This record gives sequence, C-alpha cells and structure tokens, in this order.
Amino acid sequence: MDRRDFLKKAAMGAAAITLAAAIPASVKAMIENNEKKNDKQMKKIVILNGSPRKNGKTASLVNAFVEGAKSAGHEVRELYLPGMNINGCAACEACSQNGGHCVQQDNMAQVYEAYEWADVVALASPEFWGTVSGQLKIVVDRLYAEINKLGMNGFRRDMVLIMTARGDDYSQALDFYHIFTEIIGCRNLGTILGAGKEEEARQLGASIK
Repeated sequence: MDRRDFLKKAAMGAAAITLAAAIPASVKAMIENNEKKNDKQMKKIVILNGSPRKNGKTASLVNAFVEGAKSAGHEVRELYLPGMNINGCAACEACSQNGGHCVQQDNMAQVYEAYEWADVVALASPEFWGTVSGQLKIVVDRLYAEINKLGMNGFRRDMVLIMTARGDDYSQALDFYHIFTEIIGCRNLGTILGAGKEEEARQLGASIK
C-alpha cells in the first residue's frame, strides 16, 4: 500500500469514528435493539387443525398456542381442515413418478403450499378412537406427495402435537406422532395433551425457537 492509499483509508476511518460519535445515545440504542431482533430468528408456523368443533376444547388450546407464538414474534397460519374439501389418498403413486405432484384437484393444494412455507408444523386434534381425527389423518396421508417432492431431508419440519380427549390415554396418538419425530426425523418441540392446559400451550408457543 503506498502512502496515498494509506492516508485515504486513514481519513475514511477517522470520518466513520467521528460519525459514530455524533449519533445520539437514543438512536444507538434503537439500532442495537433492531439488530438484536434481527438476530433472533422468527419462525413460520402452520397449524393443521383437525377438530370438527371450531370453538371446542382443542380450539381453545390452539388459540392459546397461537397467542404465545405471536407474542414471541413468530408468524402463524392455521388451516381448519374440516372446512376444506380434501379427498383421501388414492394410492395411485402418481406423485412418486412425477416429482411429487398430487394429481387430485382439491384444497390439499393449500396444505402443500403452507407446509412448504412453514418451519414448524403443529398437529391439532381431539382423540377419535384412540388417535387423531379422520380429517387430520387424511391430510397426513396426502403429505406423502411432499416427501416425493422435497425428499426426506426437505420434508422434515419441527413438530408440535396438541390434543384433547375424554380420558388420558394418548398412547395410540403418540405412536402416530412418533412416525414424524422418530422415523422421519422431525424435531419434537413439545406436546400438549389434555383439555384445560391453555397456559401450558401458551408457554409452548412462546418458547419456540
């Protein structure tokens, strides 16, 4: 580096120091807070709600979970599956031959889009015959196309399970959930099992990172 370049760079450094010193403390604090917020990674969360009751006990847990997640700055989308037109998987294997595109034309396209958008997927359902509702199970069956489209690594998401039941035996539902967390390799962020656990659901939503 010759003397001219050295003096030029030294002058630029001195100007930067002078400018930084001239910034008011309140502005500096605001800049630092914004940097901290940007450092904290916000998550995109999609809730696949398979409860037929829009205002039931499962919905109450979901609402609390959403409150907690939004309070932490996360973006949340909820899909109310019973209100959507989604057919069962036809087992035609077309998606395994065409790059993961399901040939059925229904509202499952919205689920595919939301799943690909999301970092975190929350499954919500009351317990029917020991496991999740048919509305949720149909959607999970249809996610087979996403595995063919994204590959196993691309398919993996962080997962949450939210359920209610008349009793307290969730063993079959947990076996179903473990397909995601233990076989596919999705990361389990937590489970809320049982009505009346709104505060627990709220804390789980806020704790996602």
